[in-house]
Amino acid sequence: MQLHLQYFLLLGAALFCIGIYGLITSRNAVRVLMSIELLLNAVNLNLMGFSN
Repeated sequence: MQLHLQYFLLLGAALFCIGIYGLITSRNAVRVLMSIELLLNAVNLNLMGFSN
């Protein structure tokens, strides 16, 4: 089963937007770190999509 690049990019963009929103609106340090992790996971997911 082969996944298309569009699915990876769509999910990566959604995770990136959620991470940016959490980074901007959060004042709690733990939530800021979780938002940064979401941003990094979105970047990794896009890199995985482009590697296929």
